[in-house]
Amino acid sequence: MAFAVSRGRILTWALEAHVTDHCNLRCAHCCTLSPHLGPRVLDPAELERDLRAAARALRPAVFKLTGGEPLLHPDILACVRVARASGISDQISLTTNGLLLGGAPEALFEGLDRLTVSDYSSAPLPERLLLTVRERCARHGVHLTVKRIDRFQRMDPETALSEAEAHDVHSSCWLKVRCHMIRDGRFYACTRPPHIEARLRSLGRHTALAEADGVELGGPFLLRRLLGYLESDEPLASCRHCLGTSGAWDGHRQLARAAVPPAGRHVTTARMAR
Repeated sequence: MAFAVSRGRILTWALEAHVTDHCNLRCAHCCTLSPHLGPRVLDPAELERDLRAAARALRPAVFKLTGGEPLLHPDILACVRVARASGISDQISLTTNGLLLGGAPEALFEGLDRLTVSDYSSAPLPERLLLTVRERCARHGVHLTVKRIDRFQRMDPETALSEAEAHDVHSSCWLKVRCHMIRDGRFYACTRPPHIEARLRSLGRHTALAEADGVELGGPFLLRRLLGYLESDEPLASCRHCLGTSGAWDGHRQLARAAVPPAGRHVTTARMAR
């Protein structure tokens, strides 16, 4: 796929930063593998550094703060402010399961342009909470999208894919167009590599998928390097451990607590900066 360039910046669909890896739900087939990963909170200073570097060569239509569950971040407001100040995009968005929105400060809504709430059938949101969220979004001019989700796509193969299978997965996967991510000073065409690497390492399989699959945001010729990476037809190293958008669909459900290792068990509430 060819990407347009305007004023020295690549025009893309969206860019994400996962401000937490952990979540207050245990969704089976979670695309970010949150139930199986240990707690991780993104330092706002690190986010600021990565956004400053990315803004040299990228212009996404929307910048998304997500997770994990982003409202578990103890200073999510700082992340929102950093995103706004970076100038990476005119649209700053937050994606959440919504369960903690009842305790969110007004400043969170003031700082956002868009809010996406995933309302899962296995952990449905109370209508009263949704009504309150709708009222607060309307009051602050935030575009609200509520996605009612009753199934997840299987993304994790039981065994590693062959090179041919990985190529087929990559060629048909839309994540590489719509789900770009920055993390640890690198840009990824897909949100999966760092999470897959963390999961494999937790299973005792030491890999360097994140380094192999991403592009360093520092250094010269960033625009050229990013374009070459984004427009490549070669699958990522992580594609051998991912079904992308080719996997079968399964009814949405929560994993039993006993099925989640201790490193993947998390608290269900968080104190947010007011």
